[in-house]
This record gives sequence, structure tokens and C-alpha cells, in this order.
Amino acid sequence: MTDARARHASLVRIHALQETKRKLEEWKLADFARRTRAVAQAQEETIAALNADTPLKGLFVESGAKRLESLARQRRQLEAASERQEEAVRVEARREKAAGILKAEAARQVEDERRRKEDLDILEAFLAGGGEAQIGSLRKEAPITQASSPQASGKGGSVA
Repeated sequence: MTDARARHASLVRIHALQETKRKLEEWKLADFARRTRAVAQAQEETIAALNADTPLKGLFVESGAKRLESLARQRRQLEAASERQEEAVRVEARREKAAGILKAEAARQVEDERRRKEDLDILEAFLAGGGEAQIGSLRKEAPITQASSPQASGKGGSVA
């Protein structure tokens, strides 16, 4: 395996790892959001219970107030943790994008290396006296697609 191929294989694994790490951070963020919603719902239920007209309402006001304070503290902590987690998701997304760019560059280098080797094989065959007929059989032309045609990329000149 050539250096370019080994580098590409390594970068494919790194990119997959970065993608997994980003997803893990997103799952953590979703968990914080779920827990924040649960605390908000508990606050609403506590407030509803305190607002209810029941004969024993006065007995539970103090404990209800303490419960609301505790829930408010939990909610603030979860919201702060969510903000930190959002930053962690952004960091992992940037790392994943960088790994993807490096992987694409390595893939381009592998393809360039393959083309150079193919061109050298054709040149060697020609210089060995194989002639034009042998060159035609050696060239392994890839089918031209819109993305790889010179006109589609805007780099090709028109033939007059």
C-alpha cells in the first residue's frame, strides 16, 4: 500500500471516529433538553397543585415553595450544561468537517497517484516499441460523467 493510500485509509477511519463523536455529543445535548423539559413540567405541576383550591392547601405551601426553588435551581443548572454541550457539539462538528476535508484531499492524492502510474505504464509501453495499438489497450479510461467532463467543470476550452 502506498503512502497516499495508507494516509487515505487512516483519514477515513479518523473521519468516521469524528462523526461518531459528534453524534455522541448531540445525543448528550438531546438528553439535557429532555431533562430540562421534565423539570419545566414538574414546575408547572407544582404550581398547579399550589393554585388548586383544596381545604388542606395551607399545609403544603411551604413544601411547594421549597420544591419550586429546587426545580428552578435544577433548571438553571441544566440550561447552563446545555449551553456548554452546544459548544461541545459545535467543536466536534468542526473537527468532523476538517477530517472530511483531509479525507477528500487524500482521496484526490490517491487518484492522482493512480493516474500518474497509469500514464507511466502507457509511456513505458510506447517506449518499449509497443506502438499505438498497445497503448489503446493499456489505457483504462473512466467513463466521462458530467462532473468529470471539462465542460461541466468550466475548465475545458472549446475546440474551434
